[in-house]
Amino acid sequence: MNSYHSFRSLKLLLLGLVLAVLEITSVQARESRFITGIDPPESVLFVGNSFTFYNNAIYTHLRKLLVAEDASNREKIFLKSMTTSGALLADHSGGLKQLLASRDWDVVVLQGQSREPIDDETAAGFQATARVYTEAIRASGAEPVLFMTWAYAGHPGMTTQLSSEFGRLGKILDVMVIPVGVAFERAIENIPGVVLHDPDTKHPSLEGTYLAAAVFYAALYGKSPVVLGYSAGLDETTARQLRQAAWQTVIEYYPVK
Repeated sequence: MNSYHSFRSLKLLLLGLVLAVLEITSVQARESRFITGIDPPESVLFVGNSFTFYNNAIYTHLRKLLVAEDASNREKIFLKSMTTSGALLADHSGGLKQLLASRDWDVVVLQGQSREPIDDETAAGFQATARVYTEAIRASGAEPVLFMTWAYAGHPGMTTQLSSEFGRLGKILDVMVIPVGVAFERAIENIPGVVLHDPDTKHPSLEGTYLAAAVFYAALYGKSPVVLGYSAGLDETTARQLRQAAWQTVIEYYPVK
């Protein structure tokens, strides 16, 4: 190899190294600067229906991710859910009032019926209820967040509808949105063969619930779940890919400083 080609190869190698460092630095900076508007919570109440409680509940898997991060989180962080099968958001009015009075919560997660925010017959009621609940939650000293649910299997257009509506409502109410539905779309597109839905095409499979828990972990605590050791009994490769999908969704969904 002559001196020209040797010099050119060296330049290409150095350029590749510089680009790699810049890419790593850019990702690290973005990961450390996204804005959710809340502090990492020590107590979280999930309010919803079967989308929340399927597969032993999202909060159970969230707790295990937190414990995988730090065993002391088992005692430090309190998670609870109030769920009713098929419930609309308004169906929780009495129960939410009681639970808000039962203790000091840091975060209250609101999950409506899966199509409630985007169906003409129910959207107005969902918006009105979310507003009332948001005011009550903030009056109690907690921070409300909205749980963006996912599209039914075979209905990918739902993701755009849900994302648009939750984004709009989040801005109106100044409420953080947890982009689980966006993470579902990303995982389906990028993980070959992954099945995130139950055979009924609506409820989550274990993989879907696990992905949702990873999104909540990333969004609420501002940390990557990728390195965590809890896999919910799933194949390790699949579990890691789901955690990666959750983290990438979160760092791209929220604005940066």
